[in-house]
Amino acid sequence: MDVVLIDETFDINQTGNYSISIQAGLNGYAFSVLDPLRNKYILLKHIAFDGEMTPSLLEEKIASIHDSDEFLSREYKSVLFSFQSPRYTLLPGPLFQKDNLRTYFEFNHYLEDLDEIHYNRLKGTDAYNVFVIPAEISGIVHRSYGNVKYFHQATPLIENGLISHGGKSSRKTVLAAIYGKYADIVVIQGEKLLLCNTFPLKSDADLVYFILYVYEQLKLDGLETPLVISGEIKKNSDVYGMLRSYIRNTSFEKRNDHFIYSYTFNDVDYHWFVNLFNLRLCV
Repeated sequence: MDVVLIDETFDINQTGNYSISIQAGLNGYAFSVLDPLRNKYILLKHIAFDGEMTPSLLEEKIASIHDSDEFLSREYKSVLFSFQSPRYTLLPGPLFQKDNLRTYFEFNHYLEDLDEIHYNRLKGTDAYNVFVIPAEISGIVHRSYGNVKYFHQATPLIENGLISHGGKSSRKTVLAAIYGKYADIVVIQGEKLLLCNTFPLKSDADLVYFILYVYEQLKLDGLETPLVISGEIKKNSDVYGMLRSYIRNTSFEKRNDHFIYSYTFNDVDYHWFVNLFNLRLCV
């Protein structure tokens, strides 16, 4: 699904005053532009990738996009870049030491030769997210802009979850973010992060199975505990209907009221790009 949505107030000659957020994954490349003076998103573009995307093809695709896209070739006031990947490790704050990033990551994943290790501090909870980005991909972005802040997709998912669905509430909420071949599932209760895990998806049935598995393992009530969905899933899809048949309070993620959004964005389902917009919450 290719998307190009532009507010009439967007001025391509003023990008030096704007902030850009970029999101890369095996299924596509998306970016949004924020006017910080008005705290308003004024541009959204998504370039879909067709067919099987290998890491080397992904690098070529991203390099080509940066070479040719009229918006990405401009200078921006600030740049945030999020890389979608199931390869990350969450660590409690008291255990975190910056010198041990490789050790933390290799608890759960194999570190490839060209992996570049990054980390995000989770502001809403005392934890850190340690993840990798292929060095060639981060290099493309760095050469385009210089000063870039890097993020993993679970970071805005957790931060927005704690802001929008946590707070002082004692109710537990399940968040499921779908990225094609895998999904992140997060469970929060008030200001606490109870669970964050990634599950592989080969079919719609896998998504239903793993969400119900989380409900069962944490002894969550399917009639009372809400499920909030974001990412690559259509509102009229069969899998959404299946989930609603098991979990009564199932809904799609809504816009975070911290920002203003161009009316042109109403032409696309917001939940597809929720992590992209909410990257700004992580700064």
